[in-house]
Amino acid sequence: MSITLVWLQFLVISCVIGLAGHYLCHYADIIADRTGLGRNWIGLILLSTITSLPELMSGISAVRFAGDPNLAVGDILGSCVLNLTLVFVLDLMHRESSVYTKATMGHVLSGALGIILISYVGLALIISPLFPKFVIGHVGGGAAFIPVFYLLSMRMLYVFESKHKAAVAARSESGGSKKSLRRTYLMFAVAALFVIGAGAFLPLVGEKIVAAMGWNSAFVGTIFMAVATSVPEIVVTVSAIRLRAVELALSNVLGSTLFNVVVLSVDDIFYVKGHLLQVVSRSHIVTAFSVVMMTGLVLVALIHPPQKRILNTVSLLSVLIVAVFFLNAYLIFQ
Repeated sequence: MSITLVWLQFLVISCVIGLAGHYLCHYADIIADRTGLGRNWIGLILLSTITSLPELMSGISAVRFAGDPNLAVGDILGSCVLNLTLVFVLDLMHRESSVYTKATMGHVLSGALGIILISYVGLALIISPLFPKFVIGHVGGGAAFIPVFYLLSMRMLYVFESKHKAAVAARSESGGSKKSLRRTYLMFAVAALFVIGAGAFLPLVGEKIVAAMGWNSAFVGTIFMAVATSVPEIVVTVSAIRLRAVELALSNVLGSTLFNVVVLSVDDIFYVKGHLLQVVSRSHIVTAFSVVMMTGLVLVALIHPPQKRILNTVSLLSVLIVAVFFLNAYLIFQ
């Protein structure tokens, strides 16, 4: 197969995911408004989970069908890095003021929990090869505890949001309103199915790119597959700004990082040739701690929003976030 055709396949799949991502944002905003759950919670749980489904499907496909665990781990951690880079896009597009002024303490808590989870993954990547017999079933011990930490994080966030949720208008009880909401759920589900279906093909195309370009699979997973599977987050971010739903976009970005970490444990379940975090390239450690650095920068900006912007466009902290992204890409490519 020619290089041109391989890249065309990559582009088509990315476009399908991007279009579905646009509708995900649209219907998620309606659900948040109509149910009274609020944009923070919908973005953190529902939207971030759905927009992270390409990472889930492509990760399973990478380890089960393509047989390349580096693609799977690179995609997950690379998506985390790329998602955090979207904060720069948010700051750039939010012309009224720094986007960080629109954040809530719920966003700060999400970011802090994300740092804990990603740090755990980075530590597991370092020590897992030293304890090859630390396993639960055929899943490595390091990956096995990730879902537990995730569920505890979700519980903590739920309790926090429940205590701090603002009062909302009573929902309409009319039959037409219920019918409209049912249709919204249906359209949201249809968009999610397109995201899942397109995401399943990504690792197969990624393997073809590796063969055609002669690049290492860790680099392809961290950069190109991460870009493709993060297209929903990119589209959602742009759509949320246009909808003036900044809190929805921030919750989606930070929530996606949390969910992406859980995908690693799912990938390990489907990887039957070994224990995922033990066999992958050590270069993924760089990406894991790049995510920690970038999330730390976001937290600093959320807690102490910058008052000045470079050329009245973006804050210095946003520029530093992008700088870490490019530094990580350079180090992984070596």
